[in-house]
Order: sequence, then C-alpha cells, then structure tokens
Amino acid sequence: MVASAGVIIDPDRCDGCGVCLRVCPARAFSLVAGRAGLTGECRLGCDHCAAACPRAAITVEIPEPESFAFAGFEPSVGPERRPVALADLVALMRVRRSCRVYRDGEVPLSQLADLVRIAITAPSGTNSQLWSFTIIPTREKMLLFGRAVAAFYERLNRLAAKAWLRKLLKICGRRELDDYYREYYASVCEGLESWRQGSDDRLFHGAPAAILVASRPGASCPVEDALMASQNIVLAAESMGLGSCLIGFAVEALRRDRRVGAVLGIPSQEKVHAVIALGRPAVSFRRPAARRRAPVRIV
Repeated sequence: MVASAGVIIDPDRCDGCGVCLRVCPARAFSLVAGRAGLTGECRLGCDHCAAACPRAAITVEIPEPESFAFAGFEPSVGPERRPVALADLVALMRVRRSCRVYRDGEVPLSQLADLVRIAITAPSGTNSQLWSFTIIPTREKMLLFGRAVAAFYERLNRLAAKAWLRKLLKICGRRELDDYYREYYASVCEGLESWRQGSDDRLFHGAPAAILVASRPGASCPVEDALMASQNIVLAAESMGLGSCLIGFAVEALRRDRRVGAVLGIPSQEKVHAVIALGRPAVSFRRPAARRRAPVRIV
C-alpha cells in the first residue's frame, strides 16, 4: 500500500489504466513504473479518483465521514450515472410548489435528519463542504424563532417610519431604508399585527419545522453551496410528501441582527443563506406550476 495526503493506492490492484489521472481536478496523479502514484498535491479530497477506479485500487480517507444511513429509506447506489429517469426527475421538479398552508402535526426528526444528509450530496466550491445546518423540529421552537424575527422587523419598521431618516439616508446614497418603506413597510406592519394577535402566521405559514442552511468561514462559494444544498432539500422533501417554502424575510433578519441567530444557538461567524419551512401540506395542487418564458442567449 502507498499512502499520501489521505490517499491510499494499492499497487497490487492498480493496473495503470490512468482513469485517476483524467478525473483528478488537481492533476495530482501520474503513472510511476506503470502504476498510479500521487505525485502532486491532493487539495480537494473530492474522492473522484476512488469512485472512478475500475479496480478499487484507491481509497481516500475522509475525516469524520457521513454514514448516509437514512432512517426513512434504503438508497440504491451503483455504477449507473442515471439511476433516476429524466422524465421522473423533471416531473418532481415541476410538481414542487412553495407551500404556505400546513397541517397540524410535527415532522419526525428522523425525516429532517435525512433531509440534511441528502443536502450534503450537493457539490460545493473547491469541495470545501463548509456548510452547516440548524434543524428546528417543533412548532414551539418555530414560534421562538418567529418572535426573534418579528422583534427585528418591529425595530426596522420604527426606523422606516421616520421620513426624515429615510430622506437623510437617500441624500447620503443609501436608499435601502426608503426602498424597504415603499415596498414592504405596510405589508410587514400587517404581518406583525397578525403575529401579535396570534391569528395568522404570515412568516412561516404555520409550518411545524424548518431547516436553516448556513456557511462556515473559509468557503470559496458560500452562497452557491448553501443554495444548491437547499435545492436538494426542497426536492427531497417533495418526494417525502412534505411541503416546503424558502423564507427570505427570516434570512434577512438573520443577516442583519445577530440576536436572531443567537436564539437558535447559531455561532456568530456562520452566515445563514436559506431558511426552509417544512411540514405536511394541507392543500393538494392539481397541476404543475406555469413558468414565464426566460430570456435565452446563444452566443
């Protein structure tokens, strides 16, 4: 066995086919005496070499590897590149809608944990995998989080209501508060009043659970990483029979006020990029969502 930088090569198994040379993003492999050798620096730890090796001659040691032992199902893993028919995949994407009406009843924690495992099968920039996930498993905790978000918007609305402040900031080239006042102030006031009266949850729409997707320091593409993981979550949730909805107002509150994240124990150095409300949908849709035609350029 030859080991280097967490990559172990078994020379008795290696037949020098060169597949590892072609798939390695870091170009870290070369053939030495007709066998694969790690002659460069393995910077990514992406596991491409081991996954592609037809002789199973390469092992990549991953620190604290995820077991991918799912609670709700047994995944089928094989060499096929397309284990799901394209038509089925597109059908799943088309039927998924943002859910804003949920049934009572909690989502089992095992399902939420499975969604996180599914999330981390997404790609990440430079294979950093520097994401983190916060699971809110109960309606009680959702209300705690909601109160922190509501407190942020109450403070923001008090500022936005001051015309002199909006005007002064505009003169200084900072239009954000005036834009917020014009586009969101009135509807947020209504939502806050409904929240205070307990009559209507316009933030989470009554969802009993949520998953927050964040990045830890050092990621090269933190926003992209988080959003690709989030897409995995919402598609998998649809397949599980769960409704989902991304809550942008909560993300904005978390971004601008550390006190909101502190309520959930999120470290201040982490940045939340997606808040995904989850629960059993109370309404069934009869057809896929229509979409506007997107501009497409062929250059």
